[in-house]
Parts: sequence; C-alpha cells; structure tokens
Amino acid sequence: MEMKNLTGRYDNQTKILKLDPFMLYVRVQPTDTQARPVNCIIVKHALTLYYQLKPNAQLALYGHYNTRHQFVITKFMVGQAVQVLAC
Repeated sequence: MEMKNLTGRYDNQTKILKLDPFMLYVRVQPTDTQARPVNCIIVKHALTLYYQLKPNAQLALYGHYNTRHQFVITKFMVGQAVQVLAC
C-alpha cells in the first residue's frame, strides 16, 4: 500500500455511502489541468470533512488507492477562502 498526496478542487459531488460507520464519497478535480477527476472515499473523520466542504473548496489529501482505483483518504486539509473584513 503506497501512500500518496493529492491536491485539487472539490468537484461539488458528494454522496453518503454508509451511516454506520459514516462513509463519504467525494469527487476531486486535481490541480493538474489534464488530469481526470478522482473518486475518493473517506471513513475516518468523514463527518468533519462533510461539514467543512464548500463549493469549489481547495483540498489537500493524503491516502492510498484501493483495488477499485478509489483514493482512500486518511488525512485531509480543506483550504478556506480569505474574506475581507474591513475596507
């Protein structure tokens, strides 16, 4: 099992696969413009990721590919947009 890094943009497609344990499907468009979207699944801290996702959010993912060529996320970071508070 080879661990890899993946950075990209949330493709606005999410599906809850299981409730116990909570399993989430997320589609990610890698930052490489020629790359195809990556199908990702997450179980550990899936509810936290589900709460933090916003449309077109930047993601940094760490995990491995399973036998079905899905990226299994073990660690993640969601980049939040900087908001201007004062003019």
